[in-house]
Amino acid sequence: MRKKLALFLAAVSLAMSAQVVNDTPSFTTDEISIYRDFLLHYPEQLSNLIGMQNTTEAFVPSTEFRADPVPANLKIPSYSGRKLPPEIMALTGEKEVTARIAVKGKLIDPNKRDPRVGPDGYVRTHLTLSEIAFDSEQEHAAFIYSAICDGLCGQGGMVLYELKKGHWKLKTIQNAWVG
Repeated sequence: MRKKLALFLAAVSLAMSAQVVNDTPSFTTDEISIYRDFLLHYPEQLSNLIGMQNTTEAFVPSTEFRADPVPANLKIPSYSGRKLPPEIMALTGEKEVTARIAVKGKLIDPNKRDPRVGPDGYVRTHLTLSEIAFDSEQEHAAFIYSAICDGLCGQGGMVLYELKKGHWKLKTIQNAWVG
């Protein structure tokens, strides 16, 4: 009887944990397109991309220094912590980013730079991306990015995208901050 009860409880526990995993949606092609475009056209120093956090943060618009309102009709995701897809994380690998820095002519010789800085000479940061919030028509999207270096400096903002002719295009970055 105890064995049967233990097996039953184990099966129920496994089924419940599988249900929790299934409640968190997979990344859509729209989300992947938006994250990909942002990382390929990252507005700050490219070395910020190296070592980007591989999971999403919650979408929480900043209430500080808020000059621009959060776009209307956004459906704020109730989940976070999703592991970013491999095709997104591949854009943040050290070799990939260093090659992009070299193409721009901003690569610093490793023998001549401080080990605390990236290949472009900037202090290394910890980059995070939030979940993406879409409007009800799925024509506008927003997410938060943040690049923090040891709590002393950083930059970030709310990134707004718009669907135009079937492609997601960067509209603007609101509430951008540098510190």
